[in-house]
Amino acid sequence: MSCALTAKSQLNKVEVKTNSLGNFELLRNGVPYYIKGAGAKDHFDLLVESGANSIRVWSTNNKAFLDSAHQNGLTVTLGLYVRPERSGMDYNDEYAVKGQIEFLKNEVLKYKDHPALLVWGIGNEVDLRYSNFKVWETIEILAKFIKEVDPNHPTMTVIAGVDPAKAYYINKYCPSVDILGLNVYGSIENAGANLRKFNWDKPYIISEWGVNGPFEARTTSWKAKIEPPNGIKAEQRLRRYKELIEKDKERCLGSYCFLWGQKQESTATWHGMFLSNGNPTEAVDVMQFCWTGDWPQSRAPSIKDISLENIGWRKDHILAPSSQATLKIDYQKYNNKKVIVNYVLYPEAFSNKIGGDIQKSPEPLEFNIVSQSDNELTFVTPKEKGAYRLFAFVKNEKGQSSVANIPFLIQ
Repeated sequence: MSCALTAKSQLNKVEVKTNSLGNFELLRNGVPYYIKGAGAKDHFDLLVESGANSIRVWSTNNKAFLDSAHQNGLTVTLGLYVRPERSGMDYNDEYAVKGQIEFLKNEVLKYKDHPALLVWGIGNEVDLRYSNFKVWETIEILAKFIKEVDPNHPTMTVIAGVDPAKAYYINKYCPSVDILGLNVYGSIENAGANLRKFNWDKPYIISEWGVNGPFEARTTSWKAKIEPPNGIKAEQRLRRYKELIEKDKERCLGSYCFLWGQKQESTATWHGMFLSNGNPTEAVDVMQFCWTGDWPQSRAPSIKDISLENIGWRKDHILAPSSQATLKIDYQKYNNKKVIVNYVLYPEAFSNKIGGDIQKSPEPLEFNIVSQSDNELTFVTPKEKGAYRLFAFVKNEKGQSSVANIPFLIQ
């Protein structure tokens, strides 16, 4: 049973074509459609205001995302959740494989006529920590089924990074896949060139991109991930969009920045373009500039640097218990007359989860502040030995925010 359409809705024809210049492009109802998108489940009003036209979601478990996107004039790359091997799925178990395929076929039939649908995303990073190549058979069965029942929407499978083996297997075993989705963070720097080198001759979408992920970050001697200040991450986003994504007119159909929202991934602020309280960060401002060419009239302040005891954020910070220490931040106010600075202490959140798997956020800790100014905090370190992380938040009167943090060890 397909999703019922409203009287004002229409079935949209989406296809991949080659234009007069020999470049791949996405057409929606015959009109070129370049994806200016985000991985998003909320804040759709600000997304549209910032110049985006599409969202990506990772599963079919909530029809409200599709309906809300449509109401806001956004299209959706809709994920079909193919269980990865690392979650316990056994692709030698014929019963489990068949059950998953039948369930996802029904999801395709349910949503194939939804007016917001743009592209099917079949699986997300099933290649992470996998050893059974039979997963590609499942991807192909689903892609082929979509071709049969839904000629109006292209098929894509999404992988983590680019390497020759993945490109080979998808080329060989998944001929019904139209588009390759790339989740690339640090590896975005050579993604387009590598796809050509590895003989992927179809188009691609940058299905997740942003700043270098925790899995690519330097670590302290006690294995805490070192997160750059938001201002540095914002500059990285801007450069990657302008110099890498936007410039590949031949093969790239657009992109989905990550993450238009908030989640815990080593820290609560690493990938999220919003804070846990819903405040937008300067990453939102950057994306508006990328999508429209204009900065918002009201810009978030931006923390460019942070240090602890006059030692920069890239270094280890080892402190004595119950001693005084000073944190300093350097930030740009832009056109904000007033900013509010806040500091929060957390225990370190160690995790070995990968691929966006769910991580639990730690609870904040109470700590004693000796003195505080607009860019400096003197505090008493915890008395208990262990790993901690101190966050600095700067926001304007509208709540637009920036954040930076430093991990430290008490021993």
